[in-house]
Amino acid sequence: MTTNKQLVISSFSDDIRTATSILKTDIPKISGNQILIKNKYVGINALYDRELYRGKVPYIKVKFPYVFGVEAVGEIVEMGNTVNGFEVGDTVSTVKVGTAYQEFQVLEAANVILIPEATPEYLTINPTGVSAYLGLKNVAELKPKETIVVSAAAGGLGHIVVQLAKQKDCHVVAICGTKEKETLLQSLNCCDRIINHRKESIDTILSTEYTSKIDVAFDSVGRHMFDAFLKNLAPLGRLVVSGLATEINEGVFEKMNAPRVYESIYWKGASVRCFMNHLYKDQHPEARNILFKQYQKKELQVKVDSKKFQGIEAIIDASEYLLAGKSCGKVVVKL
Repeated sequence: MTTNKQLVISSFSDDIRTATSILKTDIPKISGNQILIKNKYVGINALYDRELYRGKVPYIKVKFPYVFGVEAVGEIVEMGNTVNGFEVGDTVSTVKVGTAYQEFQVLEAANVILIPEATPEYLTINPTGVSAYLGLKNVAELKPKETIVVSAAAGGLGHIVVQLAKQKDCHVVAICGTKEKETLLQSLNCCDRIINHRKESIDTILSTEYTSKIDVAFDSVGRHMFDAFLKNLAPLGRLVVSGLATEINEGVFEKMNAPRVYESIYWKGASVRCFMNHLYKDQHPEARNILFKQYQKKELQVKVDSKKFQGIEAIIDASEYLLAGKSCGKVVVKL
């Protein structure tokens, strides 16, 4: 245990292969209340990563070389002399921007969460499941028996959103884009209507079957999806923006020549809201504990994409795989 392999941003670019490089550095020394963790799995957040290596995340100042990646699960291999509540060999979850894409990381004990096993499922729950839970609770304000439509419903976030919505006895409309994703959504036994947007017109279906009936729209795609959701919001409906996949894929925001958004929602008393997970950090422990218990009781299914990626180098392949829209469930890399 003498070196630490890291994937770092070494220059700004639109392409991850151009923007990144792999470094081999010494294992960092620890002191005080710090913990050294050997990462076992890392979660891939390709769209957020892309904005980082493009230099477009406004609250992150990227200094080269910059280790990126957010979530990981692993095992404690060393601790500082003032650390309490942990032992060497404990399995832990970490969620911190600029830490995950490396074999070893050092964090303050306050940023380390004990988990039963260092598995992809616990990695998915923290933080992706936490985002689903808090987005529905705080921003969507989802109520029992409402109608909710979810874009990218077979993704890491979406497949948990639809399950949590059904727990409230809601009518769940799930949107996906492949037969494999349809199969995943069917296996969850929680979707009342599955729309494969490559086979059916989202706008036509929502405008006929759900016109002015959508109480909550949970959208991480944008553009045509956002427009269809907005048009069919119910009175007091809430459109929650949890991502901007289409805009980020294009690299620039689409310029619109249209009435302002309130023309569509004012008379309904509806609203457009945005969710950012880090703004609810004080609620993360409660949400995490609730979801961990549901998973352990088999009340929540956690789906991890079946495509196998292994090693620091594979993070690039996994990112491209996710950006290509091929994923079913959470995409992870085993280290």
